[in-house]
Amino acid sequence: MQVHSKHTQTTINNATGNAERTISCWRLGQAITGGHWYHTFRAAPRTVAADARHDFVLKIVAPGLDQDERHQAIDRLSREAMATEQILHPNVIRLLDAELDRPTFFLVQPWIEGRSLDRLFSRVPYLPLTRMLWVLRQITEGVRAGHEKSRAHLGLDPTHVLLNRTGRATLIGWSQSHAFGEKAWLPHDRTQAARYTAPETFEDNYIASAASDVYSLGAMIYRSLAMIAPIPGEDVESLRVAHQEFIPEDLIIAQPACPPRLASLTKQMLAKDPLMRPTSYEVLDELIAIEIEHLSNNSMVML
Repeated sequence: MQVHSKHTQTTINNATGNAERTISCWRLGQAITGGHWYHTFRAAPRTVAADARHDFVLKIVAPGLDQDERHQAIDRLSREAMATEQILHPNVIRLLDAELDRPTFFLVQPWIEGRSLDRLFSRVPYLPLTRMLWVLRQITEGVRAGHEKSRAHLGLDPTHVLLNRTGRATLIGWSQSHAFGEKAWLPHDRTQAARYTAPETFEDNYIASAASDVYSLGAMIYRSLAMIAPIPGEDVESLRVAHQEFIPEDLIIAQPACPPRLASLTKQMLAKDPLMRPTSYEVLDELIAIEIEHLSNNSMVML
């Protein structure tokens, strides 16, 4: 027996008598999040046994949105699917399946067992400097992979970096991504994300560029070593002003264990003028050099 709804299909498993929620060829498992824009579930292919591990994540446009919000949610989901289909890189989440031209609107990505970078900050008191440099270099690898496809992430913050149990980083959250030169409207709807957002992205008629990602990367590097975000503010509006006007304390002062070359690089990345920032290619080359230089450094970074 099958009961159809706007988003899901419920099937009664004749072998067990249990109801299964399915979308397309995917069986839904535990709900992960229930945000405003999307609902996210663990998922498994319908072709595998009913008790198989749910090793995938299915993201669906949330029901109940008004017409304008629904259009925005579909657009953001399409941007994420487009970016993750184009950017094939070990440090970028992959796209496995999507349905974006008709209801039900969804995409499917791998499930990554681990934690986000912001949870690492909150749960681990210390981390070896060499480990932190490795993580930061991996994040930059993912960003540069996007730039090689002429695509800016534009949503970089610690919640969009997943670390598996071995420390391998995966960059997620590509729903705000835009092609270089594309006029970009960014919602700035999360205070946490706004702490890492480049000042120019708040301007009217903002045009997507790689330089904005470089700024966000610089803010994440600063937070990773200094224990605080470089820009203070309690809400999006105060952060907007601070990004445009506030000059953060030098990273070498905020964190004495920081390599001087990394402090200098971060300062360049946080330049208010996008034209004064290094490219993601230059950032990656410098991070690799710093990482090699400090392979035998046993310093610990307090998080």
